[in-house]
Amino acid sequence: MLDAATAYLQPGTVTRARGDTMPRFSMAQTLSTAVPQVFEYLADPRNMPEWNSGVAEVEDRRVPARLGARYRYRFPGRHRFHHLECCAYRSPSLLAFRGERMWTPLGTQTVAYTFRVRAAARGSTVEATVDVRVQGGMLLLLPVITLGWRRDLPVDLKRLRDTLDPAAADQPAAAWRGYVEPGTPRPLRAEQPAARTEVHRVPARLEPGGRVGPEAA
Repeated sequence: MLDAATAYLQPGTVTRARGDTMPRFSMAQTLSTAVPQVFEYLADPRNMPEWNSGVAEVEDRRVPARLGARYRYRFPGRHRFHHLECCAYRSPSLLAFRGERMWTPLGTQTVAYTFRVRAAARGSTVEATVDVRVQGGMLLLLPVITLGWRRDLPVDLKRLRDTLDPAAADQPAAAWRGYVEPGTPRPLRAEQPAARTEVHRVPARLEPGGRVGPEAA
């Protein structure tokens, strides 16, 4: 059975450097699946469209996961493919992918995904972190981007859990860790009980059917 994780929210911070804004969103999910199986699933980016709302499509070509490995993927709302690079790989505990910079008339946006996997009493715990860097006029959309990730990341982690633990589909969702300071290591910690938080639906992003960000190219 899945360890029930308590959903909670924490205040967030946003840092800026040289015209960039780099919010970071982080959540943890406990699974009944063993660490090696979880890491193997996450290490194949072709699985990401099954649960990650930030990845619409990955080219159907097997590329073994390793530091520097590159994949072709499509960001929601974009017609063209961009590169997704493995920028951290330490089996079976650490994995990270960084998307190629995407351009829009308003500015640029770059998204990176980091996964930390560790053993838990009844399986494993996955901490998923999303780093978003926006520049130029995209700063104006930061509140919408933030709202979108705060809405979608809990759903994404629940979808990951349901994929790896089908029998646990009716269990509570992931634990929300809020923002963390960019560039500062965030160690995994046990879930801390707090008030339950409902996730309310919010208006769709500016691009119909896709994540707010660069317009279709």
